[in-house]
Amino acid sequence: MATENKTIVGQLRIAAMLMGLLVFLICTGCTTIKDAAKGTARTVSESSRKAVDAITPGGSGLKHKIALIGVEGRAEPGQAGFDTHFSQALSEYLRKECRQVLLDESAGAIMKSPPRLASGQIDGFSLAMMGRPRGVNFFVIGSLTDVRFLDEKTGFWWWKKTRYRLRATLRLEIVDSATGTKSVDESLWEESVVDEMRYEEMKETGGIPPTEIAPILDRLLREAGQKTCEVMRSQPWRGFITAVDRNRLTISAGRAVGLTQGSVLEVFDKGRVVENKNGQRFLSPGEKIGEARVESVAADQTEVVLNQSASASAGGTVRLR
Repeated sequence: MATENKTIVGQLRIAAMLMGLLVFLICTGCTTIKDAAKGTARTVSESSRKAVDAITPGGSGLKHKIALIGVEGRAEPGQAGFDTHFSQALSEYLRKECRQVLLDESAGAIMKSPPRLASGQIDGFSLAMMGRPRGVNFFVIGSLTDVRFLDEKTGFWWWKKTRYRLRATLRLEIVDSATGTKSVDESLWEESVVDEMRYEEMKETGGIPPTEIAPILDRLLREAGQKTCEVMRSQPWRGFITAVDRNRLTISAGRAVGLTQGSVLEVFDKGRVVENKNGQRFLSPGEKIGEARVESVAADQTEVVLNQSASASAGGTVRLR
């Protein structure tokens, strides 16, 4: 009987050890599983996007002209030069993957930082006023808001160890020139696992070299490009009236965005400016006042003629009928 009890106890101990090992493997792998699931979700999303693009080929609608602004944050190691990197990397992605956009690179080069209110928030109204004469439909603004190391305990009981991760956070804001409001204001983050020895080296030097953060930024900017393209697909194109001569209107967009002679546009009044309690101003859309036919088209300017008597004015908007 004693021998039988010892055997049972031994079997229970082995079972407990096997169970502990199983829990350890699950705990150490859970982060990897989460990361894999995140990557799978992105792959599915990208596949869906390409399917939509295949169903609605380029040329079926007008392009949105956008300007990219990368905001240089705190001059800390790993963050210097982000403004240039943001504009270059996102431009490259959108040219390859997003047929709904036309980039205005000169606008982004001129404007190193967006105008801000006293509160520090981006002044969407001022951006809209600057973008409309150029035909810019959206301003896409990226800010690298945080780069830091994180540590987490993994494993089980005496198998516990510390895993180090490098995290970067990108704030993506997209301002609509038609209203001065934000279509997107979202923080995106990415991480990478850092070897303990490498972590100690960087801790000693007191900084994060650009080469260490570059792969994370590449993934972040790809996600920012995907979100930007999603917004462009979901928003109707709008043009901006910059001059009026009786029934002839000048639009700050032309052949480059896809406008063609003979196209019919709906014309809207300029509406009114609305201000909230925080001092932010927005553009309330005006009512439809008629329709106009495109008479002549240049690369970045179009002349249209109202087909009925209406009181149009500079500051109004148009859209494809």
